[in-house]
Amino acid sequence: MTEFEPTGIYPAVPTAIDDDGSINYDAQQNHLDYLERNGVQGAVLAGCTGHAATLGDRPGEDFYDEHVEFVAKNTEATDLPIIAGDGMNSTAQTIELAQRIEEEADIEAHLMISPYQNCPPQDLNVRHYEEVASELDEPIIAYNVPGRTGRNLEPDTIMELADTPGVIGVKEASNDPEQIREIGRRLEEIGNEDFFFGSGDDARNHLVYDVGGSFAISVSGNIAPEETVEVWEKGYRNNDSEIAEQLNNDMDDIHEAMFQEGEKNPISVQYAVNQLGFDFGTPRMPLDREPREDEEFNNRTEIEDVMASHDLI
Repeated sequence: MTEFEPTGIYPAVPTAIDDDGSINYDAQQNHLDYLERNGVQGAVLAGCTGHAATLGDRPGEDFYDEHVEFVAKNTEATDLPIIAGDGMNSTAQTIELAQRIEEEADIEAHLMISPYQNCPPQDLNVRHYEEVASELDEPIIAYNVPGRTGRNLEPDTIMELADTPGVIGVKEASNDPEQIREIGRRLEEIGNEDFFFGSGDDARNHLVYDVGGSFAISVSGNIAPEETVEVWEKGYRNNDSEIAEQLNNDMDDIHEAMFQEGEKNPISVQYAVNQLGFDFGTPRMPLDREPREDEEFNNRTEIEDVMASHDLI
């Protein structure tokens, strides 16, 4: 197992989709090059923002083929450390996909959402991660995102995962400040230097750093990588929580524009990446459209105005 230590900003990269529904690998590589030039520490491929749920839509192929190919091709196309999103709905599916990715792609770690639809109780979520980790060579970052899974990984569960061999961290996206503070406090109490605490909600990045977190898996980092890295540098490297909070609050309009009412991630961020000049198209069905611009919502205009106000376009 590699000695990967997740520290820094890892944009959760959307997946570039061409007009015919295929993956636009040229656009994907150009965007990864842009992120690398702008100082991020790595990237996450095929996570929720990468609409992993629709990877594998090519008819006549094994469901996992496109997912594995996507991760493998992109690890070959960039020098950035890559974390592969490969959590599935069942333990057996997760193991099969993750093993295939390890065989074909040069990744640093796996990002694994807890099983959705099944929504295991706390003890069975721990067992899920234990069984998956025992079958893999590369480390796992657990992903707590109750908005996608219908099940919050509670602080007690996170503490159990911190003692699970092969699980090296958690991406915390509960959007609960009190839970974030409790996890940070309890990790500090146990002094586990081999378990890394990361933010999965850009609006809370500074808070996670303030309570000992070392990384963020960031949606806003796709369009404002320098600014997102600066918040991390001030909050984590310099331990200056006041400046980090101020800088992150200055980005609130960016964070909000990535998760607009009337949309579902990655519709908004994919449109924003297009505004930067990268041909990412729109996500596959059932999210196949641009943000709404109608009598109820002016979401495209909002994204463009926010990006212009930050001199991003």
